[in-house]
Amino acid sequence: MSVLRIIVKILLIPVVILLTVIQWIGIFLNSVSSVILGVLAFIFVLTGIASLAFRLAVESEALKMIVTGFIIFMVPVIGEGLVIMIATVNAWLHDFMS
Repeated sequence: MSVLRIIVKILLIPVVILLTVIQWIGIFLNSVSSVILGVLAFIFVLTGIASLAFRLAVESEALKMIVTGFIIFMVPVIGEGLVIMIATVNAWLHDFMS
């Protein structure tokens, strides 16, 4: 049984390396997109609130802008959740291999 466990550990080394690289790339892309999409979401929400405050748009149009800003803001949050899941699987494999 211990021989089989050693073989499985050796076979999992490329998987761990691949998951680590995917995790690093995900963290980098999530950081960059968080800044860009955060600014874009702020602009959408601010435009919606200003349009509503100054009566430049109907309430439904302003609400659409605010909801769009919220959806744009949530994209990096979902990406962060995916990176956390990848990191969890990676940590589980590290624990299995040690």
